Amino acid sequence: MPMTIRQARIGINATQQELADKMGVHVQTYARMEKHPEDMTIKQALLFASIVGRPISDLYFGVELQFN
Repeated sequence: MPMTIRQARIGINATQQELADKMGVHVQTYARMEKHPEDMTIKQALLFASIVGRPISDLYFGVELQFN
């Protein structure tokens, strides 16, 4: 089962501020991404996956992704 972006962030023991800094966004913008991951752009989702060291297919963004 894919993990949420919040679970992935906690899994690397990072704060919202640390992830926001690494993604180049304000902490409030990052917090909104955690609440509404379906609104992330593909570029943001790929960057997030890279930062947390997970394949994007391991993460849940509020929609089911098909990789076939």
